[in-house]
Amino acid sequence: MWVRLDGVWSDAIHGRPYPGAAKRLLGEMMATIVLIANNIKHDGGVTLHAVGDGPIKTAFAECQAQDALRGIIRLNEDDPQAIRDDMNFNELIGTSRMALTMQFKTGESYQGLVNTGHETLEQNMELYFENSEQLSTTFALNTDGGAVTGCFLQRLPSADLASDLVLAHDEAEWLRLVSLFRTIRPGELSSKDVEGMLRDLFPNDSIRLDSPKPLRFECSCDRDRCSNALKTISSDELLELVDEDGGIQVTCEFCGTRYDYLADEISEGFAGA
Repeated sequence: MWVRLDGVWSDAIHGRPYPGAAKRLLGEMMATIVLIANNIKHDGGVTLHAVGDGPIKTAFAECQAQDALRGIIRLNEDDPQAIRDDMNFNELIGTSRMALTMQFKTGESYQGLVNTGHETLEQNMELYFENSEQLSTTFALNTDGGAVTGCFLQRLPSADLASDLVLAHDEAEWLRLVSLFRTIRPGELSSKDVEGMLRDLFPNDSIRLDSPKPLRFECSCDRDRCSNALKTISSDELLELVDEDGGIQVTCEFCGTRYDYLADEISEGFAGA
């Protein structure tokens, strides 16, 4: 499976003053969840959320209905270490926790914890699928200019009641494909179209491509959600947030949409909350 994010990634960072390495990490996380959501045909939400003590405090990426993306980075203002462009995932996040969450339309959710001890996001995700899902998987991610490109292979289970000979053949084929896949150079991943890249990688294999699917930036914020969030704040705290004009402005961190609340709305709608 293959994905390339350009305009969607630009919309997600929409002028935020993220350092280059932080932009790259957000793009890689967004590409990763698109690959996962579309591979399992998950129509709900898929999120990847990392929290750590490194220069990046929080990194969050979300894919809804396989094609709607958003994400955010929060920098650790207390960390004096400057973010360098050559920092890898582990250096950026530090000692961290990362969770892969799937939210179903029924309201139920599934969450798996991703080990973050390896240098790159690809290595950590491969280990997660190997240990938690028992699925051999390999990822390749690259950021180049204004685009993020991601590609991954995942091994399908062998047929039920397969003989030892078939199992050995399947294992050998998987190892062959992985060895070829790992010859992808970062520049190739970003500069080539998917068909050209696959034909170069696997010249002796038949290749079938599905129709491409467009992706978009989309935020799930709305006024009702914002109002519900304000109702969780005590009246005294709300009064401290009131500005000189007697109102409150709430700005969504993901898309920048601003929700304005007048003094009357605050006193009538949130009194006693």
